Amino acid sequence: MSLTPISFAKLSLAAVMVVLAAGCMDSGTESSFVYSTRTTDLIEEAQDGVDGHPGVKQMLDDRFGDPQHLRAWQKLPLRFGGTVGEVAEASEPGAVVKSLKLSFEDSSAVKQGSVMQLISTDGTSQTLTIEGWDAETGTAAFASALEHVPAAGDQVIVDGGQMLASGRGLYMRHCSHCHGTSGDGNGPTATYLVPRPRDYRNGIFKFKSTADLNKVSTEDLKRVLRLGIPGTYMPSFLLLKDGEIDALAEYVRFLAMRGEFEQKLTAEFGFSFSESAVEQSGSSSADVRAELLQFIQEDLPESLEFIGDDMAEQWSVADTEDAKIVPEIPRVEDTPESRRRGRELYLSKQLNCADCHGIWAEGNGPQSVAFEKNPVSGELYAEPGLHDIWDNLNQPRNLRSGIFRGGRRPIDIFARIHSGIPGSRMPSFKTTPHEDIWHVVNYVLSIQHDVEPGVTGTTAAAEAAAGAE
Repeated sequence: MSLTPISFAKLSLAAVMVVLAAGCMDSGTESSFVYSTRTTDLIEEAQDGVDGHPGVKQMLDDRFGDPQHLRAWQKLPLRFGGTVGEVAEASEPGAVVKSLKLSFEDSSAVKQGSVMQLISTDGTSQTLTIEGWDAETGTAAFASALEHVPAAGDQVIVDGGQMLASGRGLYMRHCSHCHGTSGDGNGPTATYLVPRPRDYRNGIFKFKSTADLNKVSTEDLKRVLRLGIPGTYMPSFLLLKDGEIDALAEYVRFLAMRGEFEQKLTAEFGFSFSESAVEQSGSSSADVRAELLQFIQEDLPESLEFIGDDMAEQWSVADTEDAKIVPEIPRVEDTPESRRRGRELYLSKQLNCADCHGIWAEGNGPQSVAFEKNPVSGELYAEPGLHDIWDNLNQPRNLRSGIFRGGRRPIDIFARIHSGIPGSRMPSFKTTPHEDIWHVVNYVLSIQHDVEPGVTGTTAAAEAAAGAE
């Protein structure tokens, strides 16, 4: 894989800082990101821009680029690679500056010929090649004078972009045939797979160790990459090196953030500027253009700032200790009594696990044959059973199979019960006492061998049925 220099862009809507990481596939084949239907359902001017102001497509491309020229939006917590430092000493305003004293925690990767991006606090940026490097003094020399005189503390990034470019190459080689170039879960083999590959563009991942309202953590993604998802076509990539797993996970996060930003951006436009909304309004083309222009100029900048800040906070928090699910007590000892109590809770009105998973935990509860409504259209799905947010049939797990897609460690089962499974109909039971959750964990892990533990003449299922009368 070849890497070309990265550059920064200052966009018209705001000082949106991005890192451009260009890296092509080994085959040289070019590809492109696919815009979601939420984007293509907008009127043409909302998609492509009006009177010189960018539309959704350019706003998205300015922040994330295309597969050959990836951009990492500086606002988001993405590791794009490179050596990050700052200007150590300021120069006099108006001075001709051809060298800078820089400060790095580790400058070992900085060398003559390195490409450096200089980012000023006012949003301006410059891309420079280091013609001379004095490691002892931390002084970089340049062939020509800088366009703008930097201030002390201005950020510099040397040879950035390797992380995303490397991750992209690995993704195209190992993942895109199922998950698609855009991470939309619609690669060329996706049609033939059940369950369908994950669509990252909602920013939602099912199997994670973080609390129900938190994003997936980077470690969660790396664990799935290493171990795969049992019972699906998602394989294990244990043969990849740790650095490759790191880069691949970061690129998946990049695709998820790109898709999530597109969703939130189109939501801002969609209420008034989708094809259907404009048709229903009956407004003239001139009035719609004028309204769109006013929206882009006056209302959208504040919304973009909020969307970016909110995404940055959510994805950052996911990698903190506070986001993790931490049981209040250690696992309850796995005894026949604990399993029996877990069985009772499984059948109870409080948890009502049997409504989906069935009395005998075979994934055939009443909800598995009921017709449910699509939450967006309000219409019944064509086939009975539970569906996920991607509109795929997503029937309850047959717990007796012993296959648990999110992992079979006790803490994995605890997390599934405590925080649910995002994107699916599996709800969170976080208000349930942790001791009770551990009892259910012990029961679930024993079901494969004994679905009715501790039987004393009257089964828990019979007791539950009697209590419901």
